[in-house]
Amino acid sequence: MPFTARFERLELKFLVDDWTAERVRRQIEPYCAPDENSRAAARGRRGLAGYPIDSLYLDSPALAFHEAKERGDPDRVKLRVRTYGADSPGTLEVKRRRSNIIDKTRAVVGRECVEAAACGRLESPPCRPTEARFLRDFNRVLITSGAAPTLTVRYEREAYESVVDAYARVTFDRNIKARRTCEWRLNPDTEDWCEFDNYWGAVHASPPAVMEIKCDSLIPAWVSDLVQRNELLQTGFSKYSIGIELTNREMGRFTRSNSVEALQ
Repeated sequence: MPFTARFERLELKFLVDDWTAERVRRQIEPYCAPDENSRAAARGRRGLAGYPIDSLYLDSPALAFHEAKERGDPDRVKLRVRTYGADSPGTLEVKRRRSNIIDKTRAVVGRECVEAAACGRLESPPCRPTEARFLRDFNRVLITSGAAPTLTVRYEREAYESVVDAYARVTFDRNIKARRTCEWRLNPDTEDWCEFDNYWGAVHASPPAVMEIKCDSLIPAWVSDLVQRNELLQTGFSKYSIGIELTNREMGRFTRSNSVEALQ
C-alpha cells in the first residue's frame, strides 16, 4: 500500500492461540492477502514468515503516557519511532486515541536523522508541507511533555491487508520483548530483553499472538462475521504499557537518572 502520512482508523485487539490464528488465517483468505513486508519476508522460505518491528517509545520522566493508559483515559497520546529491520529508515509517529478511534500521523526520516528530527534540530527540514507540520507537532508534544526515549519493544509481525476494502488489515504479533532505554538507538543489539512469554505466565498455557484488526470507522461485514464466528474477546492490550510493567517487575523500578548513571 502507498505510504499514508495521516489516517484515522478503528483498532480492535485480541489475544489468540495458534489454533485460532490458523483458523482466522483460513477464513480471511477471500478478503485479504499478505502485505508487502510479509511477502518480502517469505521469499525463499517455506511457510509463513513474520517481519521484524522495533518501536522506540518516548515518555515523560513520570511516564505520563503510560499512566494515562493505566487510568483508561479516553483521550491519550503516544510518541514512538518505528523501524522495520536493521536497515530501514525511522518512522516517527504521533498516535492519538479517542476510545477505539486512532488518529495517527507520521513521517519517515533517515536513521541518522531521527533524534534531530524529533527534537526539532534538522538542518534541512522536509520540503513537503505536511511532513514539516507533522515534525513541528511531534516536537511540540515532545517538548511540552518532557518526553525522551523510555522503552524499546521488539516483535515479529505477520500481516494481511484487505483486497476488497479501501482499508482493512489483520495482523498477528509474536515473540514480543521489551527493554528499558534512555538512548536513541533504533535496533539495540543487546541481551537485556524482558520476554513477554514470562508475562503470559499462568494465564495462558502457551504464549498467545496479539491479533489486531484495523479498519475504517465503518467495520466491514467480513470483519464482524470473523469476530462473531470465532467468539473473539476484545482486549485493551498495550505492548508499551505491558513492557513498562514487565521491565519494572523483572529489572526493578527504573528511572531515567539511574539508567544514565549505569551507562557512564
